[in-house]
Amino acid sequence: MMNTKRSVLKGFVTATVIMMLLGCSSSEGTKTSPQETLDTSIAPSPPSEVTETVEIVDIIEGKKVLYIGHSFGRPFARELSSFVEMAGIDSHVQEIVFRGGPNGSPQSLWEDPKVREEIQNILAEGDTDLLVMICCSENFLESRQSDWAVENWIDYALSVNPDTDFALALPWPDYPEDYENNEAYSERIIEAHASAWHPFVDGLRDLYPQSEIQSIFHGRAAIELRGLFELGSLPEISEMTSKRPPGIFTDRKGHAGQILLDLGTLIWLGTIYDIDMNDFSVSELKINGESYETDLVAIAKEILDDEKLIDSETGQHGE
Repeated sequence: MMNTKRSVLKGFVTATVIMMLLGCSSSEGTKTSPQETLDTSIAPSPPSEVTETVEIVDIIEGKKVLYIGHSFGRPFARELSSFVEMAGIDSHVQEIVFRGGPNGSPQSLWEDPKVREEIQNILAEGDTDLLVMICCSENFLESRQSDWAVENWIDYALSVNPDTDFALALPWPDYPEDYENNEAYSERIIEAHASAWHPFVDGLRDLYPQSEIQSIFHGRAAIELRGLFELGSLPEISEMTSKRPPGIFTDRKGHAGQILLDLGTLIWLGTIYDIDMNDFSVSELKINGESYETDLVAIAKEILDDEKLIDSETGQHGE
């Protein structure tokens, strides 16, 4: 498992400089004594210590991330590079293999010989740090317990690079306009997240204890934003579904609008790189040419903290 943080010294290491000032002088007076006279006015100086304060900071190393999946994940994988840069993380490399709709599920990607070969060729290079897949395969939707295709992808990735880590992304339900309100909309995904998704991820962690397996619950971003919108507390958004002006969703299918894309990418960033969201500023992000009034960082932090709490309660790691 790749450790992405390393401690470095900012400034110079604390140093002790010993300065010995030794001075001897002989008297140049009359030759009254053959002995040399020690001039005590220039006595040896005691050691002088010069101490400089050291600040130890964590440097987060970039990863090579491969996302394989559909359009409810691709925009976040694409935007991740710019968010990583804003977070001050160097050397992030992003690769994407995209197939639309159900064709982007782990099962469909595995069952398509051409796309399977494409993905395996990337993994076979042996330098992928993190493989990200997205819900949901048909067999997982049926069983709500396991996904043989996800296991196949993990097995292959580990066969070419035993240090590969993994992340599984859970998006929001599609066709959001079909739900009367956010309560009805959120009920389905919240229930599935608790009863099926987390047990599934925890099961994979048990199967692959040497690998880090993360859960990216960016689907909750849509729920939180819709809830704020229905309360009249989302000033950036005038319509829930709209391309211009931008809404939470861009179309009836439920593809992400700009605010959902930005919040969701914060969740991807916080999950993959485990950064402290309190130190992250979104001042560079704009919607309609203006800075956000809504505190996206605070919402992302709450979602990330809740995921970590679930991991701690089940005794699993998601760091």
